[in-house]
Amino acid sequence: MKSLKPLMLSAVVLSGSVMAQEPPKPPPALVVVDSIRQEAVFEQLWVPGTVISRSDAQIAAEVAGRILRLAEVGDVVEAGDVLVQLDDEMLRMQALQHEANIAKWSARVELAQRKQHRFQTMAAKNAASKDQLDEILSELEIARQELTQAQISKRQTEYQLAQTQVKAPFRAVVAQRLKTPGEYTSVGQLLLRVVDTDNVEASVKAPLSVSPYLQMGMPVEISANGKQVHEEIRTIVPVGNGASRMMEVRVALTPGDFAIGSAVRVALPKSALHDALTVPRDALVLRQDGTFVYTVGEQNLAMQVRVSTGVGMGDRIEVQGDLASHNLVVVRGAERLREGQEVRFEAATEVAKLED
Repeated sequence: MKSLKPLMLSAVVLSGSVMAQEPPKPPPALVVVDSIRQEAVFEQLWVPGTVISRSDAQIAAEVAGRILRLAEVGDVVEAGDVLVQLDDEMLRMQALQHEANIAKWSARVELAQRKQHRFQTMAAKNAASKDQLDEILSELEIARQELTQAQISKRQTEYQLAQTQVKAPFRAVVAQRLKTPGEYTSVGQLLLRVVDTDNVEASVKAPLSVSPYLQMGMPVEISANGKQVHEEIRTIVPVGNGASRMMEVRVALTPGDFAIGSAVRVALPKSALHDALTVPRDALVLRQDGTFVYTVGEQNLAMQVRVSTGVGMGDRIEVQGDLASHNLVVVRGAERLREGQEVRFEAATEVAKLED
């Protein structure tokens, strides 16, 4: 019996040594998560469009004359600012002539009125003939009409004088000069092109087949040069032609997002809206035996869920599976996870802020 005690002691020591050599539990895997959303989705059709200004005007003069001053290309002008100044010397002389004519015919009217008064008094006493009175009344009426014509001519000249200053119809940037100072311009000849850069939109040519699914105010995705934004449909023109079967859709844009004249692509719906669960595309894990996502469950344990995909909208995609809205789904680090693995995570929005 005494010989067994050293053996039992050795076994205990060996067992403790083996337990001490077991590897430590690995730390939780660091992943990035986002939420599963319940939202309305639809099939998308990407169509080309062009960024345009809602106010793009070519400016002409209403009067002829020599150009004294012309706004420079690139000038930013407010509504009512003078774009073009024409020589107005001849019109000012015409205005003086009309003032002289008004004074002359005003005097003729006053003279005819005094004659009318005298002859009416004389006719009442049978000292003047009726024919003489009729002649005086005719002279008075002619003088009044000539005075009215002179006043109208003066107003016309004043209007033409005002038009020698061609003013901006809205706040805009001068995009092009079509004449230069010193040149003579005739009535209606184009002088400048001005563009409103504060009110821009995308003009989209879309097939008539999507018209049943479009609504004014509907948000759509716009993409160009790697930039993606979401804006609303401003108006729909559901009129096409037999050749193209295309109609126009206008999408309001935020000034500065895209330059006027840029080519853009717009995602329009080609199916009816329906509610679905969506996840970021990066959440999908593609394996030979199917498509999966990893959700974060209780005690921060990763759970693998088989899914099938549906309609894609931007960076998110419709999924069907054993999922619930507002649950967390792994969008980075899912490829290295295994079922039941403990994770620690950061929200995708916070990671995006750090990267920016």
